[in-house]
Amino acid sequence: MTDIKSDDKCVAIIGLGLLGSSLGMALRGQKWHRIGWTRNPETRDWAVKNDVIDETSDDVKKILAKADLTILCLPIPIIMNFIEQHASEWRSGSIVTDIGSVKQSIVECGEKFLRPFGVYFVGSHPMAGTEKSGAAAAFPTLYKNAEAFVTKTRNTDPDALKTVLDFWHEIGVKPVEIGVEEHDVLVAHTSHVLHVLALALTQAVLDCPPEQQQQRFAGCATGFRDTSRIASSSPRMWREIIESNQQAALVTIKEFEKRWKHLREIIENGKFDEFEKEFAHGKELRDKWLKYKNW
Repeated sequence: MTDIKSDDKCVAIIGLGLLGSSLGMALRGQKWHRIGWTRNPETRDWAVKNDVIDETSDDVKKILAKADLTILCLPIPIIMNFIEQHASEWRSGSIVTDIGSVKQSIVECGEKFLRPFGVYFVGSHPMAGTEKSGAAAAFPTLYKNAEAFVTKTRNTDPDALKTVLDFWHEIGVKPVEIGVEEHDVLVAHTSHVLHVLALALTQAVLDCPPEQQQQRFAGCATGFRDTSRIASSSPRMWREIIESNQQAALVTIKEFEKRWKHLREIIENGKFDEFEKEFAHGKELRDKWLKYKNW
């Protein structure tokens, strides 16, 4: 690894898939010196060659020992396994955060295993991503104008919290403080249930006898493409997310079922004036959201 000036701040990006590599790209030209690691040596070499990170090493211990701030860009179970396995290898006083979409289990793990070594853990969840995966799918504007939820608990160090909030702000992300339980309930409503619905929609439309499938394919256009897009996401990743947030996901699915049943009953009873009012209300809500996002 190359020598770094003492006044430079080092950020370690652990995991160089879509999110980790896009993060490295977003940090180009920032004050942070980017050091990165993933198990695949070819991906590490690619990341250096393509200015995703500034340097890497075969030995993850060297990277962790050098980092002022570490971002764990790994699947949920691997984040927790990595923390437990490598807890003693971070430098005392350094800060660790993550990009996991479930927070309570990750934050509890981070605080449990890192606090005894004087390492500060602050959970993060940037609301960014696509249905694609892998380093080849990364792009530098993935995080642009996104929000990042940053968790605060009774154990959170104020200076560490500020460092993580400032980090996200520096790359054009709006950081939002939130509690861990509040976060997991929120994302069950705003993200997790959407993937379950996209899955059910895709199956309802396309899972048909083989002799009908070509006709179904021909009948699906941009509306189906747009509403089913996230059904192309990683099945393994979404199994891990739903498994880690099972109870909140179930609550949200049940809330959706009530609204779906209500709309079905309206249609069954021929109350099309009421259906139009419901559709108008949905349009109003979505238009307000688009205005909030400035889209």
